Amino acid sequence: MSGEVPVAGRLRALSRIPEARLLGLGLPLELLWEVAQFPLYTVWHQASWGYSLFALVHCTFGDLLILLGAFELSALALGSRRWLAEAPLRFLVGAGLFIFLGAAYTVFSEIWNVQVRGNWAYTELMPLLPGLEVGATPFLQWVLIPPVLVGYLRILERAHAQSP
Repeated sequence: MSGEVPVAGRLRALSRIPEARLLGLGLPLELLWEVAQFPLYTVWHQASWGYSLFALVHCTFGDLLILLGAFELSALALGSRRWLAEAPLRFLVGAGLFIFLGAAYTVFSEIWNVQVRGNWAYTELMPLLPGLEVGATPFLQWVLIPPVLVGYLRILERAHAQSP
């Protein structure tokens, strides 16, 4: 034996990293949301299956980058990557900042990519946020999924903090 850590040990160590947990739990939720809202974008109706699949994967990984960026900025603001397990006030500040950053970036990105650059477009079925003309479903994605992630991650982080 050359001192290598078994795969199970490496996976266990990786699962204790807050960012790995966030991405691991966020991936299925973000993918499901993208699949559900995909028909509200014109790409679903205008592009080939191959391009539609590429767009779905691209958008899902973009969502994961938004999650990661919002998490890291929240950690930077709080001075801790373990804010999920901290005292209730610090946790609530971190969670609020995390959710706000994701939603704010999404609003910016939708305005930039739909209204300014024309990189993608909505179908007539997409509900819009009044005054902003931004799709309601991408905004809701960042108001609904992050609180679920934060709540579950807090449970995992607190359990990890209490384990030997």
